[in-house]
Amino acid sequence: MAQTAGPESTEDLLNMSMEELMEVQIETASKVAEKLGAVPASVVLLTRQDIQRYGYTSVTEILQHVSGVYEIDSFNPGGPTHGIRGYVSTSASNRNIIILVNGVNQLFDYDASYLFPAVPVPVEAIDRIEIVRGPLSVVYGSGAFFGAINIITNEVPPTQNFSSRVSALAGSRESRRFVGRTSYTHPKGRFVLNASTYQTAGLEIPYQQLESKPLGLEAGMTTGGRLENQETYLEFSGNYQDFTLDLTHSESDREGFIAQPTMQGGTVRSVNSTHLRLGYQQKFSPQMTLTGKLTYAKTGVDLTYDGVIIANTWGMQNMKDTAYEGEMNLWWKPQPTFDLSSGLYYRYIPKVSTYINIPSLPVPSLQKATQHLQAGENVATWAGFSQLNYSPNPRWKWVAGLRLEQTLGYAAFAEAGRNAAEYQSFTPHYEDQDLAVIPRLAAIYTPTEKHIFKWLYGKAINSPSFGQNTSTRLTADLPKLEAEEIETLEFDYLTYLSPSYLLSANLFHNRLQNLLTRVMTISSSGQYTSFLGNGGKATTNGVELSLQAQPTKELQLELSATYQQTKDQQNPDREVSYSPHWLGQFKVGYQWPPKMTLGLTGYYVSSMESYFDPSRTNPDGSLGRRIGNAVEDYLVVNANLRYADWLTKGTFVNLHWYNLFDVEIRYPTSSTNSWANKGTVGWERSVMVTVGYEF
Repeated sequence: MAQTAGPESTEDLLNMSMEELMEVQIETASKVAEKLGAVPASVVLLTRQDIQRYGYTSVTEILQHVSGVYEIDSFNPGGPTHGIRGYVSTSASNRNIIILVNGVNQLFDYDASYLFPAVPVPVEAIDRIEIVRGPLSVVYGSGAFFGAINIITNEVPPTQNFSSRVSALAGSRESRRFVGRTSYTHPKGRFVLNASTYQTAGLEIPYQQLESKPLGLEAGMTTGGRLENQETYLEFSGNYQDFTLDLTHSESDREGFIAQPTMQGGTVRSVNSTHLRLGYQQKFSPQMTLTGKLTYAKTGVDLTYDGVIIANTWGMQNMKDTAYEGEMNLWWKPQPTFDLSSGLYYRYIPKVSTYINIPSLPVPSLQKATQHLQAGENVATWAGFSQLNYSPNPRWKWVAGLRLEQTLGYAAFAEAGRNAAEYQSFTPHYEDQDLAVIPRLAAIYTPTEKHIFKWLYGKAINSPSFGQNTSTRLTADLPKLEAEEIETLEFDYLTYLSPSYLLSANLFHNRLQNLLTRVMTISSSGQYTSFLGNGGKATTNGVELSLQAQPTKELQLELSATYQQTKDQQNPDREVSYSPHWLGQFKVGYQWPPKMTLGLTGYYVSSMESYFDPSRTNPDGSLGRRIGNAVEDYLVVNANLRYADWLTKGTFVNLHWYNLFDVEIRYPTSSTNSWANKGTVGWERSVMVTVGYEF
């Protein structure tokens, strides 16, 4: 966790050359401070200056401009999900990459996902974001399939004393946000307090633009008033001598669609989430440091369903979890040439449950259905991990890491039925998962100060969640779910064309197996059945090119392009869903010293196919077809103008145009919104104005 900004503060980063930037230290990749140029992973670093220069209004907008990352928004109340390097998980939202706030894991244990409504950190509170791409399960365990996003909000210079900032945002779609921040530094520690509220009316799109076969009840209706969003966020982070405390609490109400277009106010997902972490660090000597962390996490999710198939459809679902997490890390550097980082990890979940009741639908499994742990049971995961860094000379660095992780077995209870005639109950037991052996290897070669070569190998896993196990394994004869796996081979080359020009090239190969997907089988009676199972295999080959330049102190440029080809190994002739071949980003920032900054950004996403449902019956009797149309490519250009000290010193105004040329952003149809067979749409042209005062 970043405690003080020191000589590498976000204020200093703006004036660094590209070579100096490679000396900045980050902790996300290995949980110990490492120079950016020597990290055994592909890293993207964004600072507060980047956010201010380009006017990003949300974390999801930031991710749209990260090389290799793209967004899928199916109007699900769980928020958008993100594809990384050509792959999107279809078993749950945002299972591809873990999200941290100041190093604290934001996992929702019921479905092992990372929902953005549960992490509504305002961009005005962010000091920097470290995005590490590539398997990181050696460091973070299950879930770090494609890496980690660490949102850092607690950096303050060691000599700052009191500092505060307030801001207000207003703009398109009746959007409004208020953010306050204050921090204090003293010789023995510091604290940072962030608070915000946000609300927006959401998009207003006629249903006829989303579906080609209306159900007949939604004629003339739009999404207006059915995609609203409200968020409240509170965070305290501080340390005193060797002790640290991080507390976050968030509440959100996000509307959307699940399975059907809605007639009334939309399906609402209400999330209430609290995370508390206590930490202690003991530095025995310059060569040895011990760090311990204890985390408490509690999340409640309430879904209020709205539908159109049956008038006045009503339903509700409640999901809860409580978790405790403990971790101890020892960093030891007995010799100047090598250091060792080792740790023990344990996550204990004594409470996890769901209750769903949709009385108007004649489906017994949706009538007063409950799933929870049996009395005295818990879900527990333990792990031990270690990473060795060896540098025999200034040119070479060798990295070897290993993690052993296992989720232990547990017994659950499930029941459903609105009356005695329909009532069913189950007591499934889930065996210990196989012990996961997760390696990491890297070699970093720096022959001169102008060139860096990285050879990387890593493995990661995604273990099935309690919700996936219980919801899909109430029939005893189905095979148990195993952890999804990914292996990545990667080669990075970075070269300084000059101190102000950095060119990087990245080649990667991903091999994915045991992917959770819909599996079709034929029963003994000759009937086809569909269930969630480990039936997916895929490979991705890709190349990323990026150029970062600062030809003058006032001008900054960044260009990147990604080509990726993902293949379904079970069906090699079928185009993979949600997997564009081309991605591109550009950023141009210019500052008229000392007050005005102009930023231009853009991102390109090529065409994508919609979800392929293997259980759909075709007219000829065969099984399997797309549930929507392919979507076209799009290029979105944004502009931002920022003026500082416009009234008095410390005041600022920011004018942000999103989708400047008002191009249509179309996302492919998902399994949860098959009615929108034309695909859902993204933001049209919008304008956001932010005013604030720093003091």
